[in-house]
Amino acid sequence: MRLGRAAVWISALGGVALLALAAAAQPPAPAPARPAVTPKPGYVVPPENSAGLYPVSGEPIFKAKCAQCHEPAVGRAPGKELLASRSPEEVYDALTIGAMRPMAEGMTQAELYGVVRFLTGKSPIPNAPQVADSNPCRTNGPLQPAGPQWNGWGRDLANSRYQPRPGFTAADIPRLKVKWAFAYPGTKNTQGLVFGDRVFVASMAGKVYSLDARTGCVHWRYDYRGGGRASMSIGKLKTAPSGFALYFGDDRMFVHAFDAGSGKELWNVRIGDHRVGRITGSPALHGGVLYVPLSASEESQGNVGAYGCCTFIGTVVAVDATNGKTLWTRSILNETAHPTRKNAAGTQMFGPAGGAIWSAPTIDAKRGQLYVATGDSYTEIDHPTSDAVIAMELKTGRIRWVNQVLAKDNFMSGTVNGPLGQRGPDYDFGSSPELVTLPGGKSLLITGNKSSIVYAMDPDTGKTVWQSAKLGSGGAGGGVEWGSATDGKIFYAPLADNPARGRPGLAALSVADGKVLWQMDAPKAVPCNVPSGRCLPGYSQAATAVPGAVFTGALDGHLRAYAADGKLIWDYDATTPVDTVNGFKAAPGGSLDMGGPVVAGGMVFIHSGYGGSAGANNLLLALSPDGR
Repeated sequence: MRLGRAAVWISALGGVALLALAAAAQPPAPAPARPAVTPKPGYVVPPENSAGLYPVSGEPIFKAKCAQCHEPAVGRAPGKELLASRSPEEVYDALTIGAMRPMAEGMTQAELYGVVRFLTGKSPIPNAPQVADSNPCRTNGPLQPAGPQWNGWGRDLANSRYQPRPGFTAADIPRLKVKWAFAYPGTKNTQGLVFGDRVFVASMAGKVYSLDARTGCVHWRYDYRGGGRASMSIGKLKTAPSGFALYFGDDRMFVHAFDAGSGKELWNVRIGDHRVGRITGSPALHGGVLYVPLSASEESQGNVGAYGCCTFIGTVVAVDATNGKTLWTRSILNETAHPTRKNAAGTQMFGPAGGAIWSAPTIDAKRGQLYVATGDSYTEIDHPTSDAVIAMELKTGRIRWVNQVLAKDNFMSGTVNGPLGQRGPDYDFGSSPELVTLPGGKSLLITGNKSSIVYAMDPDTGKTVWQSAKLGSGGAGGGVEWGSATDGKIFYAPLADNPARGRPGLAALSVADGKVLWQMDAPKAVPCNVPSGRCLPGYSQAATAVPGAVFTGALDGHLRAYAADGKLIWDYDATTPVDTVNGFKAAPGGSLDMGGPVVAGGMVFIHSGYGGSAGANNLLLALSPDGR
């Protein structure tokens, strides 16, 4: 999505009354037993996290000011559904600087954001002036494809999240210190990507950066009205001036290709059109094809009475990495959502729906297939591919097998759209399957979910070979959230459990049979300095393994390393204020979540501040032994 698209739409509307925007998509209801969140004095929520900054429902605003022209549409006024197909930026701009500004006069920012969220299901990125970076690199030499690398989500196609050549030893880990820090806006920013002497990151504030891995200076930056948290990939591309393309999937369901050397956009294509759809799981790059998983936030629409929930079904799209052409699109369910009932507000409801794919696909070139793990069902209508691991053919997307570990896990926040029949426990998968080869040559596909159970499956048949004991309580905010790691012998499962009812911590399992080798609880009574007050100790962030050790990050901002025998060997508070290389003094970090530590070239790169928990700016921290 380019900057000029909003202006074109605003002009086309002319004097049409745009204000037909309905009830705001409220943030999901908090999980039970979570402690109250108390932000620190001076904490500022980033604008793109408007559900936290402006928690106002747009539905009554729409009913009072807009419905008379847009529901149903009157004259030239577009109907609500037409407006809902527009981007949040287009709607926001029309209300603030476009044709609908007179009609929106007197509305507060909270009301404007609420109306936009209702209509589009997403928060708008403000049209802020672009300011040059304060620390540009003096030179921009050629890329170094033979240098250190962490490419994509899990470093390898098997999504092991294991770095066999970290550039330091496990004995060096206690000496890790911040070498440099870079502050940048955003709420749910991407995990880093290391390619030679460059580290690439992107943000939900609509910025993509190429930084120097050793100094943090800016090689290039790309700005656009959108956001993204899915990790990126780099691959060879003849048409790219540098010979390499950087691929990025965003929160608006666009896939972008940039020249990795200069940041020039080579192409972009929108691969989905669902109102609340997005790309959360990282696209996997293999053989000149990007395999892109699609997700959606429909389960957070439970308090929006005017929203006709639910119609999204998890999908994978195969995209030609050369030009962005769609090669195939495969829904995980051979059934489209159909009308079912009406909710308490009288809105037509649909089903089946759900099974979002929140994590990166895993590539199995030997078997010619990819694996995805799916989320829960959004409705009471039977969904046989939710909470499942699924194998698809690489060439066609044809589903070869499905292993559903829990049926009828129907989960939606709020009550307006209920009842859901038997409400499920929210035990979906948010973690990529990991393909592991045992010493005898046998392969296993291993992953954990929010039940706090780890499953190992036969990649040929999908049959469960073993499943672990229940390692914690699990639930909506617990269990294995974003990712595990394995060195091929030990499977490390971080647990995000709430300490009030579960076991936040880290478990190590035998890859061969799933037996628990050790389980370490997160340290108790640790002071929390997260500016947002998001202080739970659970390990929600994806883990990363190196020879002899494993890194895991907590919601309270602590990044820890454990030895392969379970001994805690290092603990760093990533909320510690630091001076950044781009001019911010005493900038704090925040919660550690989703994308985990990236290790390459003797350095550890970590995004601190998930969910805007660091305030207006997050940090990319670069650590090395003794900070050298």
